[in-house]
Amino acid sequence: MRTRQFSLFSMALVYLLVPSLLPAQELQKIKIGYSGTGITQYALELPKRLGIFKKNGLDPEIVYIGSGSLLSQALVAGTFDVSLSQGSEAMVAKLQGVDQRIVASIANRFNHVYLTHPSITSLKQLKGKKVAVSRIGSGSHFITNLVLREAGLDPQKDVTVLQVGNSSSRMAAILAGSVEGSIMAADFIPRARKEGFNILVDLAETNIDYPFLTFIMMGTAIDRNPKMVKALIKSMSEGIRVFQTDRKVAKDLIKIALRTDDPETLDLAAERSAKVLERRPFPTVAGIQTVLDELSPKNPKAKSAKFEDFVDLRALKELEQEGFFR
Repeated sequence: MRTRQFSLFSMALVYLLVPSLLPAQELQKIKIGYSGTGITQYALELPKRLGIFKKNGLDPEIVYIGSGSLLSQALVAGTFDVSLSQGSEAMVAKLQGVDQRIVASIANRFNHVYLTHPSITSLKQLKGKKVAVSRIGSGSHFITNLVLREAGLDPQKDVTVLQVGNSSSRMAAILAGSVEGSIMAADFIPRARKEGFNILVDLAETNIDYPFLTFIMMGTAIDRNPKMVKALIKSMSEGIRVFQTDRKVAKDLIKIALRTDDPETLDLAAERSAKVLERRPFPTVAGIQTVLDELSPKNPKAKSAKFEDFVDLRALKELEQEGFFR
């Protein structure tokens, strides 16, 4: 325990010494909402714990919301300045006329697996069964539909979708037998194997571009706070660099977030997260198109929509021009 605390303290000291040598500045408060467990927590907690947000002039309040769709509603209501969630949620809102924009994407690949009850050995066996998502219309629901369609199933007709909650709740629902399958954060793979669950799909192996972890803001908020947007992106990028280059710090953070000492879980979570996270957090055209292709059959507006309709890259482009990502 002392070694872990010393490691995090040492890293924090390095970052905190820098701003202490500069003229005092008033920190800008920023309220960040996030949904999803695991990698989402690590990405936000590391720059907070190491003082990176503070170094860049931000004082963040970070709040967990159990569903991306609920988080999207809270963002519209002004409860948060920014949300960290799956880009599909912002895109659905934009297609409905809500001016939500993706300002950065710190992960453009899936980090999910699809788990099923031990009795289910193929996705086709889910026909007529119950599956779990966090909430209807959430990112977990979107990815579930994607997986089921790839398996030749109709998500609207072939399965019953239940709103259950986050990954931990969905795993408990499978254990209880109330559902037969669910999309799950990859951090749960070791536990799932021990419980005898089947991992039928590892989406990280598909190499499909998808706006998995995106910072989303209302258009008016971006226009009012351009410096805050840049400071947020800088802080996240610096935190990701530490996560990717210091495996000890990464594991310490995961241990705290997941409340586990299981070596297999810590190793797997650290390795997968380091691969998925991107220090140069530009959303990709292919990732946005993945979402549009999925939405198009039921939303005619998605067919004619373009990448530029959903992103606001002003802060990213300024940082790129300043050489920040080199």
